Amino acid sequence: MDKEFNLVAAIRIILKWKRPIIILTLVAGIVAGLFSVFVMDEYYFSWATFYPTNQYLGDRSVIFNSETTGGQLDYFGGKGDINRILTIANSEPVMNYIIDSFKLTQHYKIDTNKRYWRTKVRKEFDKNYEAIKTEKDAVQISDYDTDPKTAAAIVNAVMEKVDVLNKQHIQETKESLYKVLSTQIDEQQKKVNENANTLASMASEYNIRSTTAAGNTILVEGKDFKAVQEYKALLAKQENALKELNNRNNIKEQMEVAMKNNASSLFVIENAFAADRREKPVRSLVVLITMLITAFVSIIGVFLIEQIQDLKKQL
Repeated sequence: MDKEFNLVAAIRIILKWKRPIIILTLVAGIVAGLFSVFVMDEYYFSWATFYPTNQYLGDRSVIFNSETTGGQLDYFGGKGDINRILTIANSEPVMNYIIDSFKLTQHYKIDTNKRYWRTKVRKEFDKNYEAIKTEKDAVQISDYDTDPKTAAAIVNAVMEKVDVLNKQHIQETKESLYKVLSTQIDEQQKKVNENANTLASMASEYNIRSTTAAGNTILVEGKDFKAVQEYKALLAKQENALKELNNRNNIKEQMEVAMKNNASSLFVIENAFAADRREKPVRSLVVLITMLITAFVSIIGVFLIEQIQDLKKQL
């Protein structure tokens, strides 16, 4: 090849073909604009921001200050709480709940008669949905949708479901402990009743009398020394059993208060709202990128045409 291909030669080629390049670029821009208006779906963006709260604040020991905490408790949760919230927000139960609740299969117009239709729904939703930790250590849930109200409703529904699942394990643990404690109280009450019956029977059989002296000291009197000693031992045992029963009943009442506390485990900074303007596509950007790509491809094309023509001349 005799003609050297350099910058000057390239500029000459571009100027020679400038009219077709400009026309093709403008046509591509017009087509891209029409495509973005009449074909591309408009998506609206909704988001919500919140912090997880410290669920230990709802424990009976904190409510009734029955245990020392070793320092002031933070109202908001820590890094572990944030990671747990993010895991729940991206979990399969939440995804399936949203897909089923909002009938996203029909919303995304996916044919259920085709194979792997549920996977397609999930992938489509994953493209539009996101749950992340912000720079301020808050959790942000967002969603794109062609309907602004649906986008906001999905985000708020995710928050509600995350809150339920986040509290579920702790609530179930409280309920389990409550059942165990109730069983122990029933057993302890049986012991107290048995001791009371035995004390009444011994008092009647051995003519034992018990009176309360100064300082709440209980005096036990009777003619049978051995029976009196047995009575005193059983009476002390009964006193301890009653104290334990009262203590467990107090704990049970405190647990009932804690279990009725249905406060949200999320401190919501801003709920999702229906956007009043679309987020994408950015039509000007679509047109600009299309025109730049077309112009670039056109220039490469005319370079190839010129090179082919030069080759033909030399053959």
